[in-house]
Amino acid sequence: MPSSTAAQQLGCFVARTRYEDLPADIVAKAKRHILDTFGAALAGATSEEAKCARAALALDAPGPSPAWGTALKFSPRNAALANGVAAHAFELDDTGGCDHSGAVVLPAALAAIDAVGRPISGRNLVTAVVVGYDIGRRVLDGFGGYRSHNQAGWHSTGTCGVFAAAAAAAFVLGLDAQRTTSAIGLAASFSSGLWAFIHDGAMAKRVHAGRAAEGGLLAATLAAHGITGPAHVFDDVWGGFFAAFAHGPIEAAASTRELGATWRIGRCAIKPYASCRDTHAAVDAVGRVVDRLALAPDDVAEIRGDDGEKSRCRSDFALQ
Repeated sequence: MPSSTAAQQLGCFVARTRYEDLPADIVAKAKRHILDTFGAALAGATSEEAKCARAALALDAPGPSPAWGTALKFSPRNAALANGVAAHAFELDDTGGCDHSGAVVLPAALAAIDAVGRPISGRNLVTAVVVGYDIGRRVLDGFGGYRSHNQAGWHSTGTCGVFAAAAAAAFVLGLDAQRTTSAIGLAASFSSGLWAFIHDGAMAKRVHAGRAAEGGLLAATLAAHGITGPAHVFDDVWGGFFAAFAHGPIEAAASTRELGATWRIGRCAIKPYASCRDTHAAVDAVGRVVDRLALAPDDVAEIRGDDGEKSRCRSDFALQ
């Protein structure tokens, strides 16, 4: 579709993708990430931020959608938010997509099933997840990748995750190419998420995943009922998403490059540790030192950071 906008190409791709189009290894990987996200969310349901989010959402009328790991039921949108928060709560969710694609795609897709009011096949769920992962990462690639987006102060799980959720929800809702394009365009207006939480450890980071899941579902639902979204949202125009959000060079063509030929979920990873992926090499290194020296928690008196500051270690959590 050489004359189409990037958003139209992405909308067409989502609407027309079928399970039979997916390579076997991509299907297997999607299933593993689905299970991983459920596991992360069930653990995260016990977190303080998940409990706080459910308490706030419980003020609304209940609905058909479960808050995973609890007996509570919410409206589909509120469930998407609650389950997204839970999935991201302990930093156990997968990485390498939008960045944390599982925490936004699966809550939105499952909530969309409840919004439709009828079950879908497992094959369609897998397809919805795959296209969700694909669109979310492609938007991030359009920014020039994770680093440049992150360094500008944006948290891509919130800013790009909403597109992932919108694509997955649009597929579940069975939207055609035109309405899926609108869902993607509308998602741009719901994009948000700043790294300001890093300075004080605020719970806002976890809310970004839930808000992206909820916003993506809302975008798809509005599109399903005829609300249009901008088809030029990824073009180099005034008010275009990349032009408005980027603080440096962008690579807009990456959002549609090899569309349908390479699958972005293939570059995603499942975390072995409940921490940012950038810390995993250090965790492995510390683990090897601990094993080699046969260290126990009580053997550690203090830990020094890069700035030379000391922090006392409590033996009940050091090296755990």
